[in-house]
Order: sequence, then C-alpha cells, then structure tokens
Amino acid sequence: MSDTPQPEPGDSSEEPQRQKVKLNVDDELKHGTYANFLIVSHSPHEFTLDFCQLLPGDGSEEVHADVVSRIKIPPTVAGKVIRALNTNLNNYEDKFGNVKEVG
Repeated sequence: MSDTPQPEPGDSSEEPQRQKVKLNVDDELKHGTYANFLIVSHSPHEFTLDFCQLLPGDGSEEVHADVVSRIKIPPTVAGKVIRALNTNLNNYEDKFGNVKEVG
C-alpha cells in the first residue's frame, strides 16, 4: 500500500513528490504467520481485522478459528488497503491465472 502525498496549498508544482518508505521487518516477523480465515468488524473509529487459522472440524457443528493476528486500522486507511489488495490480486492473476475461491 502506498500513499501519494498531496501538494501543499500554494504549491506550484504539477506533480506531487513521492516519499520512499524503507520497510523494516523484525527477525521474529520475517517469516510471517499463516492465516486462512479473516473476520472484519468496525466501530465508528476503526476497522479490526482478525486473521485466523481455521482448524479442521471434528464433525460437530462448531468450527474453531484461532486468531493469529489482530490488526486495527483507521477508516481513512481501509479504502487504501482494499485498493492495494485488488491491485496485487490482479497482478497475481495476470501472472499465475485466476484464483479459484473455495467455500
């Protein structure tokens, strides 16, 4: 996800300057965490994304999902997340073919 800075009022330049973001990933996070289920909820001030590992059922009606990461974002970022995911999904499908949804 990237943001394009808007020019300041009175700025005569036609194109906004792009800031470079240097990403730093701590060693304990660099391998990531697998999640195969997502629950999204919201309040007036934030969206909560609960990334989960959905465990195989034991035949009962109840299925267990363990939250492996909870991310909270402000509403001002939610649209940017959706656009970034959409862009990356389109790029992925252009390279590897359409993703078939399961379930």
